[in-house]
Amino acid sequence: MDSSTMMGLQQAITYTLIEYIMMTPMMHFNETLVGEKHGHKGNYHYLTEEAKLLIRTILKELHFLHKDGKCPDKITVSNIFVKYGRAELKGVYLCEKEDTMIFRNYKEVYEIIMGTVLREHSKDDIPDDVMRLLLLMTSQATAIDMEYVICTHASLVPLGNREAFFMKMYKQIMFVLPEEKPTAQKKILQALPYDLYWYNKLEGNSEIEELFRNAIVHDMDDYHVGRRYTSDDFQLILWVSFPMLLPRMQEEHEKEKHLRPLNIHSLL
Repeated sequence: MDSSTMMGLQQAITYTLIEYIMMTPMMHFNETLVGEKHGHKGNYHYLTEEAKLLIRTILKELHFLHKDGKCPDKITVSNIFVKYGRAELKGVYLCEKEDTMIFRNYKEVYEIIMGTVLREHSKDDIPDDVMRLLLLMTSQATAIDMEYVICTHASLVPLGNREAFFMKMYKQIMFVLPEEKPTAQKKILQALPYDLYWYNKLEGNSEIEELFRNAIVHDMDDYHVGRRYTSDDFQLILWVSFPMLLPRMQEEHEKEKHLRPLNIHSLL
């Protein structure tokens, strides 16, 4: 039996959450980015794709129950199983949805994530975007009002979909809001992090749209690696360098009621 067949059989097995965590890396820790100068010690921490899939499927399961008017009475580690890397809630007693129960559910999931996926890391090691997701889950106001943001959170987007995730919001900001709601456009841009004066930079700046395309065609001759940046290389560099850009764009769109029409859940 070859290794790919063995891996397929392992994925087809249903594991408890603890079993899956024990056999699957959850965090890239102290990583160096592609293209960094020789001798530079990387200190970047970011979730593995397996961890992102696991967390977002837990949150999606919960969100679907809430949309159906139900809340689990209690969620524990023993209620979560994993098959093909995706979480399933089993053995939970369902009750009618109430705001207090929604908040309680998210606090329970927070405790589960901290005790499993992030168990080996202090809060100082957790990436900023993931910490933002956890904070949304543990505030009663945001756990209820930002539930769509939580279950589609930017920190959990697959690496290969991050550009599309950004472009959906970027096009909304630059081409839809100026016509429909110019005040919302200005509010969103002024709320973006990293003090880059986004409102002035993005307004009428066609070069921003070319940034991704231009970056991947330049090779890394200065670093003697004999290769070009791939799209995933570029997205990873953007992700760990500016971890809060997409989460803040997402939250601001939701505040202005312009997030859900973008159907960003299709990218997760």
